[in-house]
Amino acid sequence: MPHTMVVAVPPTDLERLDAFVEAQQSAELRWQACAEQPADVLRLNGPELRAVLRGAPRRAAQARLRAGRQERRESGLHRPTRALVLAPGLRAELEQHGLLREWEPVPADAATSGQTLGGTGPYAGAGLTGRLVVALPEPLWAPLTRGVYWSNRPHVQALQAWTDRWGPGPAAGRSAAPPEALAKRERAAAQAVTTGNVVRAALERALKG
Repeated sequence: MPHTMVVAVPPTDLERLDAFVEAQQSAELRWQACAEQPADVLRLNGPELRAVLRGAPRRAAQARLRAGRQERRESGLHRPTRALVLAPGLRAELEQHGLLREWEPVPADAATSGQTLGGTGPYAGAGLTGRLVVALPEPLWAPLTRGVYWSNRPHVQALQAWTDRWGPGPAAGRSAAPPEALAKRERAAAQAVTTGNVVRAALERALKG
């Protein structure tokens, strides 16, 4: 079952993504219209069409169309949804970060996956005013959300220890924390990755491709 998530992205990137999806949808519809032609379905109407729709030949033809459509989507020839456009780039990003593997589920009482102390969060960041709503399949969603959570855990713990020692952020602790402590916090924050980071990088890959 797909999992819907919302990611903050540059609005121009969102516009380019949706334009690409629309073009892919049109290409798929054109292919489907051509594939239906041999059955003469497009020239039928009224009782004749209803008879064909009820018949076994029509059902077999529809099954072939569905199989052909699925094959073209899986091969990447047609990518008529945001998730299908993002999938190759997202898989590449997960592999690059070492996340594309089995992970334990995120604890039920854990903070939202992808959120880290000192991070910008899903709705912040300069220019990230677009809202990418995408439904990811389980094989991509699970390593993304679980992998981000577990790989971030040591960095989050380090940030929490810093907060416990110096206060909730560099501004609060700057007067008391020595330069090496501030540098340590910056390194921990820089090593943490968010789900938004990964999806935005996947989107960049998709638009370049």
